[in-house]
Amino acid sequence: MNTKWLFVLSATALAGTLLLATVPPALAFPPLPSSFYGAVKADGANVPLGTRVSAWIGGVEYAWTTVSLYLGDTVYSLDVPGDDLGTLGMKEGGAPGETVVFYIGHQEASQTAPWQSGTNVRLDLTPKPGGETLSYLIYLPIVSNNYRPAFDLLSEPLSSADR
Repeated sequence: MNTKWLFVLSATALAGTLLLATVPPALAFPPLPSSFYGAVKADGANVPLGTRVSAWIGGVEYAWTTVSLYLGDTVYSLDVPGDDLGTLGMKEGGAPGETVVFYIGHQEASQTAPWQSGTNVRLDLTPKPGGETLSYLIYLPIVSNNYRPAFDLLSEPLSSADR
């Protein structure tokens, strides 16, 4: 074999080895979720179909679903993700022992549960009497310069003097 080709082949192999050596290895798989399922009732009766059920840890929502009907009961099923410790500065979910707080619609549920990786726990939910209610900020557009539409759907058109 030609010495020139042997040199090129060796240099290419060395460059490839050096490139592969700089690739960081995968540290670990993210944790399995902590899963919950069960019936959702309010005052012993089914909640309306489509009611939202959400799971919160430390004031942050990590999972949600809507209830469906199964054998005459309104039910839910949630997978609450775990926090991947390999991502510094980010929290993607629960850590072992953290408390999962559930909400039925905007109403806090009476039941809570510890987050544990790889579990599937039956937890029937009911609203907490006088429990915390979620509140949301709603941003509305601002109308400026004293603008008034020429008409609205509930009244007659404005005269030019009213504009």
